[in-house]
Amino acid sequence: MEQRSHKLSIAVATILLAAGSGVQAEESAAPDTSAWACKKCTFAQGYTSEAEIGAGWLDESSAKFGDYTGLDEDGVYVVANASGGAALESGYHIDYELLDLGLDSRAASIEGGKQGAYEFGLTYDRVPRRLSDTGETVFSGSDDLSLPGGWVRAGSTAGMTALGTSLRPVDVGYDRDRYGANGRFFLGDKWTFGLDYKRDERSGTRPRYGSFGSVSTEMLRPIDDSTDRINADVRYQGKHWFAQLGYFASIYDTKAAGFQFDNPFNAAAPGGDAGRMSLEPDNLYNEVAVSFGWFGLPWNMAVTLSAAMGQGSQETGFNPYTINPNVAVDALPFDNLDGDISVTRADLAVSARPLDRLRLRGSAAYDERDNDSRQGTFTSIVHTDLFPIVDDRVNAVYGYERTRLNGSADFDVYDDLALGVGGEWRTTDRTGSALEVSSEEVLDGWGRVQFRPSGYLGIVAKGGVEERDPDRYDVNVAAGFGQNPLMRKFNQAYRYRSYGELLTNVAIGSLPLSLGASVFYGDDSYLQSDLGLDSGLDRRYGVDLNWTVNEKIAAYATLGREKIDSRTRGSSTFTTADWAGQVQDDFETYGAGVNAQFTDKIGVNLDYSYGAGNSRTRITGAGDGIFPVVKSELSSFKAGVTYGFSERTDLRLTWWYETLKTSDWSYNAQPAAMPTVLGLGVDPYNYDVNYVTLSMSYRFGGPKATEAAAE
Repeated sequence: MEQRSHKLSIAVATILLAAGSGVQAEESAAPDTSAWACKKCTFAQGYTSEAEIGAGWLDESSAKFGDYTGLDEDGVYVVANASGGAALESGYHIDYELLDLGLDSRAASIEGGKQGAYEFGLTYDRVPRRLSDTGETVFSGSDDLSLPGGWVRAGSTAGMTALGTSLRPVDVGYDRDRYGANGRFFLGDKWTFGLDYKRDERSGTRPRYGSFGSVSTEMLRPIDDSTDRINADVRYQGKHWFAQLGYFASIYDTKAAGFQFDNPFNAAAPGGDAGRMSLEPDNLYNEVAVSFGWFGLPWNMAVTLSAAMGQGSQETGFNPYTINPNVAVDALPFDNLDGDISVTRADLAVSARPLDRLRLRGSAAYDERDNDSRQGTFTSIVHTDLFPIVDDRVNAVYGYERTRLNGSADFDVYDDLALGVGGEWRTTDRTGSALEVSSEEVLDGWGRVQFRPSGYLGIVAKGGVEERDPDRYDVNVAAGFGQNPLMRKFNQAYRYRSYGELLTNVAIGSLPLSLGASVFYGDDSYLQSDLGLDSGLDRRYGVDLNWTVNEKIAAYATLGREKIDSRTRGSSTFTTADWAGQVQDDFETYGAGVNAQFTDKIGVNLDYSYGAGNSRTRITGAGDGIFPVVKSELSSFKAGVTYGFSERTDLRLTWWYETLKTSDWSYNAQPAAMPTVLGLGVDPYNYDVNYVTLSMSYRFGGPKATEAAAE
């Protein structure tokens, strides 16, 4: 090793001397590298694989527990996983992974290529959405929801005498399947060509309300659609610059652009026994983007510039004004919207380090959405398939232009202390149909201090203020929307925000123990709103601890808390404020875990997490009262034991225990809980489940465990 370092020093000195004198070193002066070796530069070669097979058992059915996991029905499940790959000395490699093949949340992927030449990948995964399994409905069908034979309509749910015998249980949810293929080709060390394709397919149902005047019904709307996304790019990498051209496309196609449903209530007008509702239409979006970058400039400066232009469209045909044959209507002004939206974006980012202690960053961005969709006068608006509305309506189109400027500077006062300042200026102009507020300006400024007095302690403190100043409020537009002229929408109202954050990291002496803590405070004030959101206060803190006890045992612990308070003012008489609403949300989380390898054969993993939240709502003034508290509490414990049965075989035993308790007044198990609303009767989420698995894994190819340890 000393001889190798000595040779390297001679080589470096030779190169420096040659550069300084302008004389090229002779070939004979170059060091002999034939005997050099890098023991840490070895790469795995050959074939390796691991397969796991076993069984799992779930003791209770629960849609909420099965949401995303696929574990929604009690009973036996198959545990099946596999992964592996092969690599050759020539640079070719291929890897694959199969996860949860026995569950609805399964996934599979394969990727490979040749180093420096090309890469490819194929992927598949399914996400099961299980929304509820306690609901009941009287409807049958998917896109034409019909009432059962013998159904008795009534003016309220209490008079629906056939309700009890007509209800049938339904599981609500859908599956999302994603297929993907990607590839990247390298032409030398400068050109790169990439292509990525993904297709999402969804099928199932989700809740949707449909109304007939003053009565409403909760139904299951169909989901049967697909989304194709394509990303393609070509990139050239120079010595101190790069250029990239990209293309993106999104194609949404649905076989359920609407559905029809019977009216379970007495029709308030002749012919109002059924209604029709439109859903998301087919649409298409295309975008072309370019980007350039320069680096290694004076002052260690780097500059990136990007721009994009896109076009979105949808041409799905309109539904008629109504399907009520007793309501006379005019012809539609056109058959479909001929929707057309143009998108333009431009971004510039600059970073520089003119001094060793000074870092500067800045960016400018322009974003425009231009809605060129067709507009027309609709002269026969019909209210919920019951009766016509006298006023004519012109369909609204909305767009905006937004400009953003960001900047920051950080200065190292000395090695342990750094100061930073920064801010953002943003302006938004809303275009298209008139809105109450046509434009707004946001100004945000902050300061930051970073202090690290030793290798064991680090502190970061940041604080700032933000002001959103809207343009003049147009009372006439508000009146056209039937809005109280004193009302201000929270996303368009004047807002003053102050915030602060403190981050701390501590290493306990020479122990392998680290502690991190964070505190955040945010205060929003809507000082110019007579009605609407008045204030918001957000406080949160968190602590996390990591402890490497020794080479075989590691542990962690976390805790967090967040409290959000908001206050709203309203009017029950369409004049000045006569009531106030207060909402208090409180959340807390805890977690702990241990990863231990007690012996060469026995390993144990333990993880516990707890989360609880509650929301309290109080009304004071007109109509005062207190809403029931909304609560949720989740406890989850996972334990796993691995036993090394042989050098290639492991036995695994896992236990997952989870319990969820919720109390939510907006859920009611009775479909007829309200006289004018026929619901699905979904219970609040509550479950207490155990999921146990026993499996065996076997490793193929590659070195045995003893050989790997020796290496």
